[in-house]
Amino acid sequence: MAKIIALNRRYFIMVASVIVICLIGYGGFSFWQNTNASVSKVNDVPEIKMLSVTVEPASLVQDLTYGSVTLKGAQVITTKTFDLIATVQNTTANKMTNIPVELQVTLVGDDTKKVTSQGSLDSLEPGATARVAFRQIKILGDALGKSATAGQHLMTISIKPNPEGGVDQATEASFRFMVDTTVKGPVTVKKQ
Repeated sequence: MAKIIALNRRYFIMVASVIVICLIGYGGFSFWQNTNASVSKVNDVPEIKMLSVTVEPASLVQDLTYGSVTLKGAQVITTKTFDLIATVQNTTANKMTNIPVELQVTLVGDDTKKVTSQGSLDSLEPGATARVAFRQIKILGDALGKSATAGQHLMTISIKPNPEGGVDQATEASFRFMVDTTVKGPVTVKKQ
């Protein structure tokens, strides 16, 4: 004897619709992940890479103690003015011109004390490096050997986009440093 199985069309259509919606969602999600992965790979290497940032006169790296707070390996500037020199490199195969560079120095904890300085690089050949110097930067606070917060500065160097000059990406580097004019550097022995 043969058995007849009857399917209700309404349930069949509902189950088929759910399966189709799941397949479309899975396909869209897979496409979105592949697109995001390829976009992030393109932006891994910046157009202009910051190779180094130096301070003149040279900063010190040492442990500082203010009351019960100890800052391990703090970068300390011991003068009231300093120069900042950044070395940058063009990582593209195109020549760049009129590259805007901005330096911003902020006293940590006091957003009202902020200094911004503008600069620019005239041109940068493919693969070439260049130095950008910001001279006579005045400090915004001094720890004076007493306060762990009074001398903390945040410095940010930004390269702004300039599509006309061939720069499409923004690049930024930030670091913190202490200013304490009471800190003395290591004693060097003079040779006679």
